[in-house]
Formats: sequence, structure tokens, C-alpha cells
Amino acid sequence: MKILLLPLLLASVSPLSAQSPAQADTLRTRATRIQVSEAGVREHARFGGTANRIGGTQELTSAGSLWTHTDGGAAWVAEAVAIGDEGGQVLVEYGLNNEAVALLSSYDANPPAVVWTDNTPLDSEFQRVDSARSTANHVTLDQVVLGGNFQTRQAVVRKYTSSSASPDWTYTFAPVIDSTAKVAISRDGSIIVAAIMNNNTASMEIAVFDALSGTPTSYTVLPPGSSTNFRGWDLSADGSTLYFTQSNTVHLFDVGTASVIFTTNIGSGFDSHAISGDGSVFAFGRFNSISIWERSGGTYANTITKTLGGQVYCAQVDISDDGSTVAYGWYYYAPGLTIQINALDVASGAVTMTDIVVGAGTFQNLVADISCSADGSRFAVGLWGDEAGLADEVRVYSKTLDAPVQTANLPGSVFDIDISADGQRVVAGSKAVHANTFGHGGQVDLVDTGGEDLILRGAPKIGRIPALEIHGPPGNPSFLLSAGQPQDPPILFPALGTLHVHRATILITHIGSMPASGTLAVPFGIANDPALIGTTGYYQVLFLSPRRLTQDWIKLTFLP
Repeated sequence: MKILLLPLLLASVSPLSAQSPAQADTLRTRATRIQVSEAGVREHARFGGTANRIGGTQELTSAGSLWTHTDGGAAWVAEAVAIGDEGGQVLVEYGLNNEAVALLSSYDANPPAVVWTDNTPLDSEFQRVDSARSTANHVTLDQVVLGGNFQTRQAVVRKYTSSSASPDWTYTFAPVIDSTAKVAISRDGSIIVAAIMNNNTASMEIAVFDALSGTPTSYTVLPPGSSTNFRGWDLSADGSTLYFTQSNTVHLFDVGTASVIFTTNIGSGFDSHAISGDGSVFAFGRFNSISIWERSGGTYANTITKTLGGQVYCAQVDISDDGSTVAYGWYYYAPGLTIQINALDVASGAVTMTDIVVGAGTFQNLVADISCSADGSRFAVGLWGDEAGLADEVRVYSKTLDAPVQTANLPGSVFDIDISADGQRVVAGSKAVHANTFGHGGQVDLVDTGGEDLILRGAPKIGRIPALEIHGPPGNPSFLLSAGQPQDPPILFPALGTLHVHRATILITHIGSMPASGTLAVPFGIANDPALIGTTGYYQVLFLSPRRLTQDWIKLTFLP
């Protein structure tokens, strides 16, 4: 099907209506940011308001909070959060009280309704979660306390999809430990890696899984280290390379061969560690410095080091999937009120932005977490915050601007933060009060950076009628393009835009003309058919006068 001939096919389009199981493949996931030639315009448009798009000026979605999910008196803390399935799904694991795993839809109204909850992790500790960026696969790891003795625990891995609260599989590490355990999942959700520090032997034990089975494809026990320190942890997005630290030594682990391929001693242990999407770049922070290493032939070399004077250490770091950008945060630990955020361009070694945040009072304003978008254009930072409320706990940055493009001030401290692959949405898990104070309760916050011309309003649950919100030139005839798979790679048509739904199998549905406001909400009925659960579809909109495609597209995975 030639995209330039699409108008010739419009006479035979069908009306927008509820989906049948046979149409399930035409319904896929969440809005992913599209890259077209208007790069300069996009950065301005990204955060809502009016922007020049192909074919004229129009209103786009606004930046701000999408929803807040609170403990509602259950006294849990949002210990770990992740955003996956192209930004359409949020996974959270509650800790401290009423421990559980919960799934929420990024498209839901405020407050969101939990899609499902698994209470199996009750009475667990040290919760960790991760979500595949491009699929509806999710993974958790927590440590189950044995016999009421906090110092005897077993690490349990659970793999989920968005279709059910029942895990697809569960795996329990055999050793009883009093130490650290971590987990990660690849971008496409096909590879899961989990590890424990066995404090009885001072050995790392690494289990690799195919997403389809809870039986490890490999299980590796490394030689004992000089200590039980296990802090660094990151899996390359392609699932090829695991980065971790054991006894203050960086290890790069080839997942396919289950072997260590590189080590270097860093002399100290912090939580600032990251690796790029293909494993070619890694970084770690220490007192007064951050070091970036790049692959060269069969080894790695330290190519960039940045230093900062004073009583400071690099507290958190992340690297974009494409390896172009390193985002990192410094913490001035005396008196603990000042943090500094930087982004660095790996190709040039140049720092591209700096933001210094100074708090007040007695609370520690720690950098809790950093998360980069896939292309590094945007990143999110989570802080503990200060006593005076001067330091907003959720902060979203462009890698080229010193000031944050968006912030949110929360009641308490952020413990975990994650940004969608396209940099569009940020999820933060927090405590109801500052981390330095006694108390319980917490919340999950989802914020959006705005600037979209196509979005879904309402969770894509069977039997529901969410709405497609379209932003386009007034009076312009519009048509919904849908397919059961994405166009990979996307096709750029000059003056028309980029096609992201599968060209050969596009279905075309007439929507109508855009109103004078430039914003159209179209009811999107989803059949109340359990056969739809877990199926997906991809969507984009075509305008005819002037002829162009929306810059945004949506992948929907249908929920129970």
C-alpha cells in the first residue's frame, strides 16, 4: 500500500467501533515519540502549548501530572516503580506494609484504578521491579523473610505480563542470605537477569532466564570476593551485557556465554553505575569524580573523567540506550542540602547542562535515582527533597537546558524513578514523608512532558470506551490508521511525516473533520471480550488538508 495513495482508499473505510477478537492485531500500545525533520520545533513543542507542526500551528497536549496513586491508608511505601510497554504501563511494588505488586495504566484518569494486584510478596523486603520498554513484560524481585528472622531471607523472581496478576513463572534462589539481590529485563522483554550476593560465601550468583520459562538458561557462581559489597547493577537494553560490581570491582558479564569479559577496580562503592543499550559504554561515580569507559576492540578504556571539588560524590548515573548521553547527579554530603545535575555528550566529552539545587533545613536532599530516555534527549531525576520544600522531588530535564523543563513537589521523598523510552512520561515512587523521618504511606506519581498530537485518554480495558484525543489543523479531514504491528523501520515521507504503523496491513477508519478548537476526542470502544486481553494494536492519524501524519503514534495492549 503506497502511503501517497491512501486518500484513494478512503471510500471503503469502516467506522470507528468496538473491536472484535479478529481485529485484535489492529489494536496496539501507547504513544511513542516520533522523530521527524522538525527537530528544533519539537523541543519547543515538547512541553505543551502551541507549536508549529507540518501544515500549520496547533495546540498540543499540556505538560503536567497525569495521575497520583496513593496508599489509601494501607501504609505501604512505593519502593520500586517501572514504566514499560512503550510508556503505556506502570508497575509498582509496595514495601514496608501490605507488600504487593500492582499494575496501572498510564492512560487512566486521576486517580487511576489498579489493573491488578498480586499479594504474593506479602512479608517481603528489598523490593525491585523492572519493565520491558517495548513490550508488556514485567519482572519483580523481593526477599522473603524466613521464620520471622529478618537476617534469613530468600530472593524470589516473578515474571508477569499485563494480562494477569498471576505470575507467568516464579523462581526462588536456593541460598538463604542476608545481603543484596537485584533483577533486570531487556528492552524487548525476552531476557531476564537476576543475581544475589551470597554473604555466606562472598560470591555473586547470577541466573539468566528466557522470558518464557522460570528455569534458568544459565546459572553462574563467581569466585568469592574480598567483601559482600554488591551495589552496581545494570543490564544493557539489548540484553547482551550485564554490568555489576562485586567487592568494589566492576564486572562486565556476557549474558550469552555466561562469562565475565572485563573487570576494573574502582576502589569504592556507591550506587552510581550504568551501561549503554548495546554494552559499548559504561560509567561509574566516586568521591569527586565520574568516569566514562568505552569499548575499544575487545576491551574497554577510560575515555572521559569529570571531577568536582568539595565534600561531594557522584550519587546516581544513567546512560541513554544509544550511548550518546550520560546523565549524573552529585550529592554534597556536608551538610547534605545541595545537589548538582549534569548531562554529558559522550562523542565530544562536553557537559551539556548543569543545574544546582540548594535546599534548606536539616533533611538530606539526596539524589535518589536518574533515568534517561532511549535517545538521551531527556532524563528524569528523583530527589529526597529538603525540609523547607525548596527542592522539587521530581525533575525532568532536557540534555541541552540547565533548568528543568518540568518539576513536581511531592509530600515526601522519591525512592525510585523511571522515564519512558521516548522521554514522554515519568513515573516516581515515593514515601508519604521525608526519608529522614519516621512514618509510612506513599504514592506513585505519573507526569507527562506534553507536546503530543495523539494520545489515549482512559485505560484500554475490555468493555471500556476510552477516547483518542487528536490535535490537528481545524477543518482538516482526519483518518485513523491502524495495524497489528509497527512499521519497522519507520518510513519518512517528506512533507507528510513519518509512518509508524505497518504500511502493508494498514486499516483506514474515517474519523471526521477537525473542529475549530483543533482538538478532537473520538470514543474508542473496546469489546468486552476476554480474547482481547493481551493483544495489541498500533495507531496513527492521517490528515488530508494539508496532508500529513501525526508525529505521535500509539501502541495499545488491552487489559483485563
